[in-house]
Amino acid sequence: MTNLLHFPTLLLSSILSLSVVAETGPQPIPAIQSDLAKQRLLTDITLINDKVVTVGERGHILISSDGETWQQANVPVSVLLTSVAFVSETTGYAVGHDAVILKTTDGGQNWTLVNYQPELDRPLLSVSGAADQIVAVGAYGLYYESRDGGETWTSLFQDELLREDDRLYLQDIKEFEPENYERERQYLLPHFNDLLIKGDTWYMAGEAGFLAKSSNQGKDWQRLEIDYYGSFFAVEKAKSDEQQLIVAGLRGNLFVEQGEDWSGEILPGKATLNDVLLNNEQMFLFGNSGNLYMGKVNQALKHHIFDDGKAVMSGVVLKDKLVLATEAGVKTMLISEIK
Repeated sequence: MTNLLHFPTLLLSSILSLSVVAETGPQPIPAIQSDLAKQRLLTDITLINDKVVTVGERGHILISSDGETWQQANVPVSVLLTSVAFVSETTGYAVGHDAVILKTTDGGQNWTLVNYQPELDRPLLSVSGAADQIVAVGAYGLYYESRDGGETWTSLFQDELLREDDRLYLQDIKEFEPENYERERQYLLPHFNDLLIKGDTWYMAGEAGFLAKSSNQGKDWQRLEIDYYGSFFAVEKAKSDEQQLIVAGLRGNLFVEQGEDWSGEILPGKATLNDVLLNNEQMFLFGNSGNLYMGKVNQALKHHIFDDGKAVMSGVVLKDKLVLATEAGVKTMLISEIK
């Protein structure tokens, strides 16, 4: 769930086994332990019970129990990490550039490398999961799935998410220029920027107004049409209302699903929205240029702007405060300070 990307893989007949770290070619460089890690770019943050885990540039993964004192984890790569998610108190996954997938089984202290493919030159941008089922998605439709707790992975090309004109184009290429088929196909899907797993129902949000839903744990996908053509970077669903889907993206665009209809607004400041957090009845939105919003869904939001103007990438609620992953590292603030 990140917009740091400025710049597929196969279905049934196109399922590939995911290669792990190659024994030849460029080898990953472990992250360096640094006292400055908590002041560097952090892209995502998650809460496991009362423990906070955040990830960011140079392979930095940091852990804290109070949001103030941080310990750096042992990480076998030094690439930009973009997303982190835990499926239990001890087991979690992180993804990032060079199609990196990392796994921990000790609560985040130590991480092992599951996948590393620098030759793809595409980042993974979001990871989510439940129990033994984990999915990582990214640029140009990258979609990696494990259904056995990260032991084995497959790479899927979700061709049902192609737009009709792209599907017809590929059919022509396959018939008349089969030697160019694989090359053309790998750039036709949009960037998948965020993935949300809620039981059997999954959602993806991404580039050019892309929004999709699966009702059977990712086996089949369908696009959700919305009158917006900018990129989405975050998708979330209100626990209290099964019909209330929330998506956020470029230039402060926020959309809320109400049954079969959508309500949209552009938030003050028009800052790109990087992530959405729902905590009880409160919604938090984290944006570029130091913008932070708080309030209830479909009500007026409080708007806080940090003086340094650095992007706020994500956040979690820890007791009475917000712990934030930002362009300038970790920030904490009392929720009561948001005016």
